[in-house]
Amino acid sequence: MTHLGVIFFCYTSFMDSFKLWEDDQFTIGTPKNPQTSYNKGLHVIVSPKQHLANAWQDVDLTGETFKLTANACKIMENLELAPWFNIQANGNWGLLPGNETFFHVHIYGRNKTETWGKPIILPEAPGTYQNDPMPEADRNKLINTFKTLLVA
Repeated sequence: MTHLGVIFFCYTSFMDSFKLWEDDQFTIGTPKNPQTSYNKGLHVIVSPKQHLANAWQDVDLTGETFKLTANACKIMENLELAPWFNIQANGNWGLLPGNETFFHVHIYGRNKTETWGKPIILPEAPGTYQNDPMPEADRNKLINTFKTLLVA
């Protein structure tokens, strides 16, 4: 199964995403329907192209995925796209009937809104939310900066 076909079993909108960066091993994208509103913070997903059902299936690849995730956060912080980031490898929706688990990492940028300092509240299931995507100007800023600075 291809990387993009597998990745978005996590939630239905992941198939419908904007690619921000990729190399031979990884893809970074942002959903067209992110799990949180952009005014509260951005939503980016880092995924290895090799299908892993979970993080403990390949510890080395998982470590490289988190290293890439941390570097992406550092870049986004330097671009002032968010002052804080939550990094999560959930995968719960892959356990729903008809879905498949796959390892990937969510980056949730946290802006200083009414939710600052509180746990991020995520949707309970696919199709239960509707949010506008990351603005095109910010996507382009990330595409150009990731292209220059990211090395997996």
